Amino acid sequence: MPDRESSSAEEQIVDDLDGLLPGSIDRRKFLHGSLSSLGAVMFAGCMGGGGGNGGGNGGGNGGGNGNAEVFTTPWKQEPSWGHAHVAEGRGYWEDAGVPNIDATRGNGSDTEAQNIGVGNKQMGISSMPTALSVYPETEDTEALDMSIVGLARGRPLLSLIWRKDQMKNREDIAGKSILAASGFAAATSDVYPNLVGVDPSEVDMQEGTEEVAAPKLANNEVQAIWGSIDLLPAYQEEVDAELGVTPLTAFGAFPGFPIWVNNSWYENKENNVEFMSKVLTGYFKALKWGLLNQGEYLDYLKNEVNPNLQTWTDEELQGQHAVNCAQAITLDMKDEGLGYFTEDGVSFVLENAGSALVDNPDALPSASELVDRRAYEQSEKVTFTEDEWNQLSETAGEVWNLFEEAESGN
Repeated sequence: MPDRESSSAEEQIVDDLDGLLPGSIDRRKFLHGSLSSLGAVMFAGCMGGGGGNGGGNGGGNGGGNGNAEVFTTPWKQEPSWGHAHVAEGRGYWEDAGVPNIDATRGNGSDTEAQNIGVGNKQMGISSMPTALSVYPETEDTEALDMSIVGLARGRPLLSLIWRKDQMKNREDIAGKSILAASGFAAATSDVYPNLVGVDPSEVDMQEGTEEVAAPKLANNEVQAIWGSIDLLPAYQEEVDAELGVTPLTAFGAFPGFPIWVNNSWYENKENNVEFMSKVLTGYFKALKWGLLNQGEYLDYLKNEVNPNLQTWTDEELQGQHAVNCAQAITLDMKDEGLGYFTEDGVSFVLENAGSALVDNPDALPSASELVDRRAYEQSEKVTFTEDEWNQLSETAGEVWNLFEEAESGN
């Protein structure tokens, strides 16, 4: 398949854009929408070529830490995806016995799934439905070869956010315009119509970016957004209408963002299960710390991982963290521990969304082929006390209640 890794020039441009654009702007789509490949190289030269990485010490942009094995996140160094950088930078992986891991920033779940699946990166995080949408072989890409060893975030970000003055209910999408507000939303755009029993051809599904979503919804150019629930605060601030929110989990226990491993690398890794169990232990301890210590977590990201977060408002940072508190967990994780997942959960996605994700669902591997629970079962369980669970609920606030209400009928 074509090499999906970003060039160092592109990564440098994105870092420089981090210092120029507001936090809500998708830098990579801004770049891709504004520059041709030649222009990108010229722009990188004008910006100074190779200098600083704009990402602090939290892993940077690519696997540049000697012979370290790469753990990729699906997106930028923001509150939603800072926990791997905490696991590296604050020593959680070192304490777990796996010090030589490089937490890197990703370019989107589709890209990172392909990077892991073909072995460009050893392990990392990618949205379940998005990863499945790029899993089979195509004319331009080879089939991916990777397995799920844990859940980095229990719930999917994907939600339908809709204007109540334009839609009667969450099923009222026929004849409506919906914006798929990211690459991973576009890759899964047929999922929602299928779940509510509407032919996708009856929906005007448009592709766009996060930075245009709120204005389009506010101006009623689209009646709904199919995209990330962590942008709900931005939509609420800009749209002068009551919004309905329907998380994907309203339709069942869809797992969110698995931790994937490249199968070839994993099979040949010495003491592979023990190694990966330590990776999971370190990650989930870092995740728990970040969820329960909002102020310290955000300060660490701003000062040590991505100083450009200092341009964000407290409301932006705290709002994204609040969504993270609700979306990182599932109700089972209170007792079972962070990262808990089952083969049945993966089967649920394949059975209920497979045909909407790929042209030929039979080309997807079975749940038993995708799931490898050995490392998770050997890892140290990271659970919550009653007080800690209540704290998560209070921090998450409205979004916690949205998930709770949406999932009440499951």
